[in-house]
Amino acid sequence: MKTVLLFLMISMLTYMEFKTRDLYPNELRVLKRMKTQAEKKGKSKYKFYHFVLLGVLGTISAYIATHIHKDSFWLFLFGTIAVFSFGFVIFVPFELYKAQKLNEDFLQNLNALIEKQTVDTCRINATRIAIAKEYDDESDLYIVEIDKDNVLYLHDLEYNLKRNFPCLQFEIYENDFFKLTGKVIYPLSDKITPITIDRIKKMNYMKQFGIPEHLGTEKISFDELITKFEA
Repeated sequence: MKTVLLFLMISMLTYMEFKTRDLYPNELRVLKRMKTQAEKKGKSKYKFYHFVLLGVLGTISAYIATHIHKDSFWLFLFGTIAVFSFGFVIFVPFELYKAQKLNEDFLQNLNALIEKQTVDTCRINATRIAIAKEYDDESDLYIVEIDKDNVLYLHDLEYNLKRNFPCLQFEIYENDFFKLTGKVIYPLSDKITPITIDRIKKMNYMKQFGIPEHLGTEKISFDELITKFEA
């Protein structure tokens, strides 16, 4: 379900008005900390001699296994060691290469953002906010009243909104920044206590009306929508 929501997020961002601003100092610190962590992650803990040793171990174990009686426990033991050793030597380097390539691409995008030192955001000034609690694994849903008859839907896809959200003034990050950092919003005001919608009532609403699109808007009265959830 979250994969669907992420796809909807990418499509809905094109309908929002974004403006470019300079990165705030705390945002820059987060990006630099992520860069340091990614650089450490890119250094493999496995060395070439590890694969050589496992190859030798697998060869010796396979040789011993072929000279042991077929009903012996030692055949099972040395056969298992040989299989796991050869499996590690064959498959792990490829997985390490894929992980390293992904990490290099991540670092490249991260460095580009740090050098640019700007980000695109959409400013939101809300009047009221409700939270519909997660029922299964679809994440919490925030319903944001952005004017008299207009609401914005916001799913907590990465489970990191609760620390600073909900708040009435905030910025929504553009998709590239979200994909790099997992951060959806930047708070601009103090945290508030939202209206709470029970998770079972939320699930009943979604069964009847479908899943609201992440970062999608709807022309409807906030009070009318809450009444529909509570029905």
